[in-house]
Amino acid sequence: MKNKFLKSGLLAVTLAALIVSCSKKEEGYTISGKFVDVKEGMVYLEFMDGDKKIIDSTTITNGSFTFSGKVEEPLLYTIKLKGADYGAGFLLDNENITFEAKKDSMYLAKVSGATQDSIYKSFYKNEFKKISGLAGPIYRVSDSLKQGGKVKLTPEQNEMLDKRWADLQVFADDLTDKYIRSHQDKLGAALVIDERIVTYGAPEKVKEYYAILTPEIQKSFYGKKLKETIDLNAKTAVGSPAPEFSQADVNGKMVKLSDYKGKYVLVDFWASWCGPCRKENPNVVLAYKTYHDKGFDVLGVSLDDKKNLWEKAIEKDGLTWTHVSDLKGWKNDVAVLYGVKLVPTNYLIGPDGKIVAKNLREEALQVKLKEIFSKS
Repeated sequence: MKNKFLKSGLLAVTLAALIVSCSKKEEGYTISGKFVDVKEGMVYLEFMDGDKKIIDSTTITNGSFTFSGKVEEPLLYTIKLKGADYGAGFLLDNENITFEAKKDSMYLAKVSGATQDSIYKSFYKNEFKKISGLAGPIYRVSDSLKQGGKVKLTPEQNEMLDKRWADLQVFADDLTDKYIRSHQDKLGAALVIDERIVTYGAPEKVKEYYAILTPEIQKSFYGKKLKETIDLNAKTAVGSPAPEFSQADVNGKMVKLSDYKGKYVLVDFWASWCGPCRKENPNVVLAYKTYHDKGFDVLGVSLDDKKNLWEKAIEKDGLTWTHVSDLKGWKNDVAVLYGVKLVPTNYLIGPDGKIVAKNLREEALQVKLKEIFSKS
């Protein structure tokens, strides 16, 4: 009798173990990949973000390849062919994923089985597609009126275009808001906040949206990045002391921000390759010429990585103030210190070293400087 119960107990334990093993979620990922037009070669699976870097590789055989492994949390990985600058990006999680692409159109790759990736990409396939669809006609109208820059727009035409862009911005903000709020428990929301809100300089909105994310998403890799951005924005908020820095000018001489104490200085982040920066430069030149003798200065910080192009742009645009750069491109130490995500970006710093205003462009720069110097 005793043996009978013992055998029955062992059988129950064995069955329970089988049930658990069958129902347990598969650990790790498998990517089954296929290239339509590449039969042999090397393919890479990469994750790169700041100092964090993970690279795996495998061979392509008869157009097919396989990656397998395990991630601690979903992260944006890229599949790239050997020697290629760009690849196909997707959110990799521990799932069975299929991947199919053509060599010359990797951005059109078909990725199936990646749950978080599908949710994230849905924003660009739906909401963002609607926004882009409305932006196209406005660009065409603007180009048609300007005739390739040959015709200067009338005040009425400028007002009409400004109104259309403003209406589109309201539409875009509404669609983006709805996506974030309806996906607050998904990584897609954190990524869209980073790509559409952080990048375009709306620190208060970043704080607002971060607060509605679930604790799990806030603790994710991309949630932590948002928190770092929020903390950095607080350090460069209006009224805060501007973070001190020093960097070499075009002649290699070190220039410090504190050298400008006692003046109003516009720290202007720009680059020779940045079209909007070059378009804004005449406005900064006007401000410099108008107010320099009254105590206003400009310190240009370039996100260039080629000195000759940087110097040519300075000369061509008539930028007669001091310029600094470490020629690290987007990794410029000062840009990283100030959390610069796009150019042009600027900070107006007062004589006491505190930040007076941020991102003053076009007429807003002239209005602010007139306000300041009309009182002095």
